[in-house]
Amino acid sequence: MKSFFTLTCILGIFYIAAIAMDAVFAADNGEFVRLIPTKSVSWTENAKPFEGFVKRGGAATFAVEGGELVGKSGNGVDSFLCTEKKYSNFILKFDVKYDVECNSGVQFRSSVKTENDNELLVGYQCEIIPEKDTANIFDENRRNRFLTVPSPELQAKTDKAFKRNDWNEIVIQCVGPSIKTWVNGEKITDLFDLASNDGILGFQVHSGERGQVRWRNIQILELPATEWVSLYSDKKFGNVETKPVGKWEILEDGTLKGTTEKGQPKDGMILSKESYKNFAVKVSFKIITGNSGVYFRAKEVDKPYWMKGFQCEIATNGDTAGLWEVEGRGWVARNVGLAKSKFKSGDWNEVGTVAVGDHLVTFLNGWQIIDIVDPKCAKEGKTGLQLHGGGNQGCLFRDYYIMPLDDKAVELIKK
Repeated sequence: MKSFFTLTCILGIFYIAAIAMDAVFAADNGEFVRLIPTKSVSWTENAKPFEGFVKRGGAATFAVEGGELVGKSGNGVDSFLCTEKKYSNFILKFDVKYDVECNSGVQFRSSVKTENDNELLVGYQCEIIPEKDTANIFDENRRNRFLTVPSPELQAKTDKAFKRNDWNEIVIQCVGPSIKTWVNGEKITDLFDLASNDGILGFQVHSGERGQVRWRNIQILELPATEWVSLYSDKKFGNVETKPVGKWEILEDGTLKGTTEKGQPKDGMILSKESYKNFAVKVSFKIITGNSGVYFRAKEVDKPYWMKGFQCEIATNGDTAGLWEVEGRGWVARNVGLAKSKFKSGDWNEVGTVAVGDHLVTFLNGWQIIDIVDPKCAKEGKTGLQLHGGGNQGCLFRDYYIMPLDDKAVELIKK
């Protein structure tokens, strides 16, 4: 991977020269790819004027006029001009302007589903709405809500950054769990999320009778991928090991089952063989009885609880996805009301944690529960699944994954 300094230089040089260029640059050399050609063409249902794109959804029309992609509203459902290629980590840059104001956006890390004979995009959308919300992230046809936390301050910043009746430069950066956006150099979105790690791009024209939007200088820089790594799979423990307490077994369907018996004072524990500094980790769970947790940045100790460090709590109450520090401060952060409302009793749930430097974020079923900066936190350690000792405990787990983030990825996330 190129250094952060080199990447910054590439961004600046390409922006100055982009209008004069009409070439496709090699992405594997760490350079931008121009996605839309300058040749003027019209998109029809029966013709693909250039390779790599497909129209999905409603009746809007798309054309290229003098190097600008033009989308014009049509009746029916939302329309998208989509890449056929999937992208994982990237920096996407484009300019956007309305000829006739409407609701638009750009999908990324998205997929396609069919519903009532209509093609719908599912995934993240960078909103482009002149009067509000531009560069906020909406989760289209999945959670159907904004992932950016609304506030008067954010609204004022967005309104000030966006120029009506003029071109606006928007940048979207995705690196692992990190999503960032800028409008005319003003950072609007800076969040973590775990719902999807790759997918197609889609330039949207919202359903409606009127509206016309233009994009130009559409260019993308692909960055090295950050992959989810399974901590156990194929009925093998693989990247984890078990402590000699409790029973851990992988069932026929791949579910991991952990149990401990009453009278056993020690915790049941399954822990990673490797240590990790910066990462995202997630697991789905279904509680049989008792409670559990996901350790991270934890160290092994010769104690009944086996590990000391942070634990993302797994319970049946509002403690779930709270942060508990074993052999430390106890509860560091909880969000009892939100966690209780998002927990699905008697069903499968998913918890996740992102740790980048001192920034710690937890999730429960797609909702952000904790978001703190903690200078006192441990900087490295193992991850593990725990069953509390001292009583009958049981929990089912599946999809236990970790996404390590190297130093270059962290540099981009922190910028």
